[in-house]
Amino acid sequence: MLTNASAFRRVAAGACLVLAPLCLLLGMVTDPTEPGPYDPLVYAENPGAVGVSATLLHYAWVLFVPGVIGLVHLVRRKGVVLANLAGAVTVIGLINFSSLMISDFFDIVLYGSLPADQAHKLMEEAAQPAMIAAWQLPGMIGSFLGLVLVAVAYARSGRAGWWFPAGVLGGIAVWLYGASQWNEVLGFGGPVILLLVFGYVGVSIIRMTDAEWSGEAEEPRLSGLGAGGGSR
Repeated sequence: MLTNASAFRRVAAGACLVLAPLCLLLGMVTDPTEPGPYDPLVYAENPGAVGVSATLLHYAWVLFVPGVIGLVHLVRRKGVVLANLAGAVTVIGLINFSSLMISDFFDIVLYGSLPADQAHKLMEEAAQPAMIAAWQLPGMIGSFLGLVLVAVAYARSGRAGWWFPAGVLGGIAVWLYGASQWNEVLGFGGPVILLLVFGYVGVSIIRMTDAEWSGEAEEPRLSGLGAGGGSR
């Protein structure tokens, strides 16, 4: 497969669309935070679990990158402009967002070494305007809105039904609300929805032929249409 460009890139893109939401789900499951009022000391008391969770969440966003590139690659004719613009925004957003997971490791050290109020003050002061404007906001907006728009472009091209962008939007919304409220059912339910919709599309990409992936399967139809028009 390594010598077959189409096969390797197709399988890699499809596999990443399955693995990315799976890592997101596992990252939420391994997060030691308990439902209820937020206790920052939980990070210092469970460094191993926090490290595993942060790493899984980091790779969730990283693995979405080749998956998104694969989705954009498959959008032809309808939805191309939207796919190209949304894809670029999403990739930049995902790269930014993945880097934010490193803050969990600083939480482990700070809350384990300093009184809680001092550790909180340091973390608050670390949130500089440049970090918020150039890292956090592009990461969150680019990732979440971008994934939905890429799914819209993919559905508009006829590659999937409109259940795909609806599922992506619903999964992200459920996950964000559940995570903000420390609600385990919703916090886990959102990633499950994303795993189902992205996983289905990812498997369908893996099962494509190389000709479908490269667009060669569409060329005869387009040539036939052009020849028919010329004969008139």
